[in-house]
Amino acid sequence: MPVFSPVPRSQGVVGHNDVNGDGHADVLVNAWYKEPKAGSKWHNNRFVALAAPGGPEPGAAFRLAERYVPPDPRLTSAPTYHDLSTQFTGDLDDDGYADVVVRNLLSGSGGRPTPVQRVVWGGPDGPAGVTELPGDVLAAVAAGDFDGDGALDLLTLAGSGGETDLRPQPATILHGPLGRDGKTPRTTSVDVGYGGWASVARAVVGDFDGDGLDDLLTKAEYDEEDSRFEGDMPRDVVDSTFYRGTAEGLEPAGPVPGVTSGEAALEYGADPVAVGDFDGDGHDDVLAQLGFSEAVSVYGSDKGLGRGRPLGKLGRLQLGNAVAVGDIDGDGHDDIATTSLRSDRRVGRVVVMLGGEDGLGKARSVELDRYAIGLKGSPQHAGDRDRFGWDLHLADLDADGRDELLIGTFGFNKPRKDAGYWILRGTQDGPSKTDRRFVRTKDFGRD
Repeated sequence: MPVFSPVPRSQGVVGHNDVNGDGHADVLVNAWYKEPKAGSKWHNNRFVALAAPGGPEPGAAFRLAERYVPPDPRLTSAPTYHDLSTQFTGDLDDDGYADVVVRNLLSGSGGRPTPVQRVVWGGPDGPAGVTELPGDVLAAVAAGDFDGDGALDLLTLAGSGGETDLRPQPATILHGPLGRDGKTPRTTSVDVGYGGWASVARAVVGDFDGDGLDDLLTKAEYDEEDSRFEGDMPRDVVDSTFYRGTAEGLEPAGPVPGVTSGEAALEYGADPVAVGDFDGDGHDDVLAQLGFSEAVSVYGSDKGLGRGRPLGKLGRLQLGNAVAVGDIDGDGHDDIATTSLRSDRRVGRVVVMLGGEDGLGKARSVELDRYAIGLKGSPQHAGDRDRFGWDLHLADLDADGRDELLIGTFGFNKPRKDAGYWILRGTQDGPSKTDRRFVRTKDFGRD
């Protein structure tokens, strides 16, 4: 079954991200590192970095790896490509502390990895225990209040049967608050796969119509030679649908302009990547990839996603594996940070684009690489990449009202350095290139 990675969502909702309940949003990181010497092995450090006035103290971070969530036993090389675990936060038991949902692969019978989902419960002194979700719970995708009762729910999504096995693909909500006993709460489901005619591979959650309830946007993927195009596909099947949150569960509310493909089978719409309120109007919006080299923004409205402000064209921007959403300049509009390819692919590039009253604007963008923030060196071997920006996060870690940009790097350069995160302070003009600090990945968390 495919693994559905939760898409980045703005850190602005403190209740979603405040693990220790101090009123500041924290940041959840799944990091990997090697010792800076030949032949060293990969180590995992999954942690929660805590926001604090003046900036985070690395030693105060909550470590989750090994103690609560063992790392994937298969990973002996290149975790940036092969780590299929997912994680996100949300106050699922409604106790005022954000919890951490992790879906990981653990050693199963016969030596074959088995997917296991856990909730690590937040508390005033850090993680306060862990509950394993029942094995029949589908892949967890996101937390949101879909029924409007004030408690966060857990959205899960089944894998598609594919073109040779047409079967329903349910999106199931576990209605909160969830208990720590592991019992399955009340659930509601909707078939987002049109009986198997659509293979949903992306699921984006946000309050796109501004009614106070979270909604769902799905996007299906097809192979160019998918046999379903040759059959009698029902006329009402579309590859992307907006599902409105209601007290009774998710209800389909039609296709989404800019995301749903046209009538021609291969006339693809954009693929949703991240969610935030980029124009500050109280409706969540979507950052999406159109084709291989163009990015667009799809805006929410009272009528639904894509039915208000026109589609925003953001120019040539290939959204990378790492995308973060937050408010860097503190103006109340969400911004984005993403890795994107450059002409010299050996040197990593991070693109930051600021939001505004007119939404995301390529005129309000800045590019960062290792040299832009005063670093020297070059990739270690011919053909290598320096992995600058392999992981990105945005969070107000110094509690000043502006989000800091965390840029992950493996230090694959001459001379070889420790893996870690550059923390660039947020300013009214974007991330600072000079007010920055470096923290080694292995230094986050208490011993």
